[in-house]
Amino acid sequence: MARDRANINTGIWTDQDWRNLPTAQQHLYHLLMTHPTLSYAGVADWRPARLAAMTADATPEAVREAAEGLQAKRFIFFDEETEEILVRSFLRHDGLLKQPKLSISMVNAYGAIASARIREVVTFELQRLYEEFPGWAAFGQEKVLALVKGKGTDMAEFTLGLAPAVTPLFRVNAAQADPLPTTTTTTTTTTTKKLSRRSPARPLPTDWKPTEAHQRKAREKHLDLELQAETFRNHALANDRRASNWDAAFNNWLIKATPGAAPKPAASSPWSREFHQAASNG
Repeated sequence: MARDRANINTGIWTDQDWRNLPTAQQHLYHLLMTHPTLSYAGVADWRPARLAAMTADATPEAVREAAEGLQAKRFIFFDEETEEILVRSFLRHDGLLKQPKLSISMVNAYGAIASARIREVVTFELQRLYEEFPGWAAFGQEKVLALVKGKGTDMAEFTLGLAPAVTPLFRVNAAQADPLPTTTTTTTTTTTKKLSRRSPARPLPTDWKPTEAHQRKAREKHLDLELQAETFRNHALANDRRASNWDAAFNNWLIKATPGAAPKPAASSPWSREFHQAASNG
């Protein structure tokens, strides 16, 4: 059964994290909440070009940057491979888990999620809700409880602590006579001032390489440093990631990496030579 309405809690305006979002991110959130493809599990199609086409002055690039901003602040979680996007707190605020019939619709929508990562995040959110509100009607349903017993993962485990680029407002056509409202400009300026106090998020530098601390961490966990660094770089480039501290981001990557047999570094690689020398020096 398709959704024909959206429940948006007006109390959202009491949330300071929400009020700190720039216009583009708030717009995208509301667009997702009311999107025709949004399921009873809170998952919609993640196709930036199509989402941009629903607003006259939006671009796919602006939609993607807004999504990265929302994901960094835990409002949404998207999977590029399956083209799906999750509104993380949908199940908490929509009210469907208080209704037995809609709870079953949620289970059916969960089964239609292609992304394994999104399914784990949805399960994690269900587990949190079960702990907080065990009396909700949904948790009297065997099918819902079966989901609660599944593997749940906090979305932070998948985002690697990488921050997005600063999200701009949607593009304004130069031919338009009316400028953006003064209130929007003021909000953007305030957000920019807050962000300016932090190191700016940027793409992975072309000359980036692991540090001595990374070499020690890899040695402790018996990780192939060269392979981990190459995979990390490919992931960052393929997903157009941004980070204010790439060394810290790679350290988190190594912490979460699966330990394996100690590698035999290739002599042709500078990283491998450094790793091998560090290991020899003990």
